[in-house]
Amino acid sequence: ASSIDAGEAFEAYAAQFSSPEPPILAALRNATEREYPRTAQRMLSGPLQGRLLKMLAQLLQARTVLEVGMFTGYSALCFAEALPPDGRVVTLEVDEQARDMAVDHFARAEHGSKIDVRMGQALDTMAALAQAGSKFDVVFLDADKKKYTQYYDLIIGETEDQGLLTPNGVILADNVLWKGLVLAHSDGLQEHAPDP
Repeated sequence: ASSIDAGEAFEAYAAQFSSPEPPILAALRNATEREYPRTAQRMLSGPLQGRLLKMLAQLLQARTVLEVGMFTGYSALCFAEALPPDGRVVTLEVDEQARDMAVDHFARAEHGSKIDVRMGQALDTMAALAQAGSKFDVVFLDADKKKYTQYYDLIIGETEDQGLLTPNGVILADNVLWKGLVLAHSDGLQEHAPDP
């Protein structure tokens, strides 16, 4: 079997033994695929990744999540599912059309009220959150890949007081392996980071 066949087989196996996708997430995924047929597959967190994100947030007993790059809100809803009733997801986005689709589905979701959407450039919004003293148990990076190191610097801060993480906080970064390109280009992320 080729590596592609093995990848597809692994995904089918993982799906078989994972929690089912909730109906609101399936509806959001389907709407995203209809509205964004060319980009949905690479930009949308799918059912397996979504269940993993929820499980990680539960294992970490997260109460607060910062998501850098929301797209249509699939992963934000997955995180919101995992949080306690007073938990919150602050999610950052620049695309108003994607935001509108997300907010529409958040309004229909059981846990959608836990999500706070912030529009604008991520670096600016993150700097404002840090300045305000906001702290997060989980920070999920899924935006402009070429800015991951800048995001990281803001998350960590020069001192613990300046950063965005709680003392036991965790950073999750999407696409760091990007189809194996990290192995082919191990001389630096910035130079070879894919465009979003």
